[in-house]
Amino acid sequence: MTTLEHLIEALSLAQKAERKNIKGNPFVGAIVVDENNNIIGTGYHKIWGEKHAEVYAIEEALAHTPDLTKCSLYVTLEPCSHHGKTPPCTDLIIKSGIKKVFIGSLDPNHKVSGFQLLKQKGIDIVLIELKEALQLNKVFFTNQKKQRPFVRLKIAATIAGKMADYEADSKWITNTKSRAYVHSNIRTEVDAILSTAKTVIDDQATLNIRTENAPSKEVNAVIIDRTGSILKAENASLPIFYQRKYTKIYIVTAPNTIAPTKPLPSNIEIIETTFNSNKEIDVTILGKQLLEKGIYSVLVEAGEIFSSYLLSKKWVDELDYFIGSKILLDNQAVTGSAVSKNIVLDQEIPLTLLSSMPFDNDIYLHYAINES
Repeated sequence: MTTLEHLIEALSLAQKAERKNIKGNPFVGAIVVDENNNIIGTGYHKIWGEKHAEVYAIEEALAHTPDLTKCSLYVTLEPCSHHGKTPPCTDLIIKSGIKKVFIGSLDPNHKVSGFQLLKQKGIDIVLIELKEALQLNKVFFTNQKKQRPFVRLKIAATIAGKMADYEADSKWITNTKSRAYVHSNIRTEVDAILSTAKTVIDDQATLNIRTENAPSKEVNAVIIDRTGSILKAENASLPIFYQRKYTKIYIVTAPNTIAPTKPLPSNIEIIETTFNSNKEIDVTILGKQLLEKGIYSVLVEAGEIFSSYLLSKKWVDELDYFIGSKILLDNQAVTGSAVSKNIVLDQEIPLTLLSSMPFDNDIYLHYAINES
């Protein structure tokens, strides 16, 4: 096997992990190869707070032979050099006697990365960046680099970009197959669905996962609600307040909006954050607060004003755009964007198409938002 093939083998191990088990940690796979090009140790990061991939691989290799000085380590992410839930992987690599390390991606957190340390210790370490490794850990990299969750924005609109009619009725812009895909393939991939109180109230939204021939599943909900309106008595019967066993509703309000003495169910938590004089939320602060709650990825399902605001703040990483097979001849219909200023073409938000697929006559377009 070639060097690249060994890294791809390590990547296949990394993909075995379940996201829910590693929480905010990265997917990592590792293999140890002897001087005859035989794999003698394998491992991947399985459980948050437990052994890292390198540890599994090196321990298995040491059980095969006590001398690893002629062996090479292939790992999909740069080994860590800090004391966290586990000791530094760099310490074990140095102690093992391994003299050559190949990595498929760099750790964005320079405080914990081990590339330079291993190099200083005389270990030949080589970066062969794999786009597949970067894609696998896109959530982790976003968390580390931007100090916020990875954000996907879902928009459903007609072919002319209309999200709803003039009465704000959007049921249904897209067909049943498109909506089913959102539930089974998009909502299931995030830690929470983020919306606004206005959208939740107007749409009578449940924000759970509903798939055919299966019970509904819970999802955390983050509701932007500066004034705490969703907690008024008249909203007590909203579908969003379904009985939850494992998840929470995080209601994001301005400071001192909800009295600390107000009794709330255990599955409702208030997050107080900053809003500016235009009543716009400070997403920089919110991002850090959500990470502290263990919310590493979110799906935004909201109206055009809030969605446009997040795009303008560069707070969106991917766009899930569903084009319903409809034309709405209504010049007062709700469009997919709402901004208060004119934008020239060279200020556009560039997109990269990741995938596309039809659902009968609807079309789904999955984009990455390009960083400008």
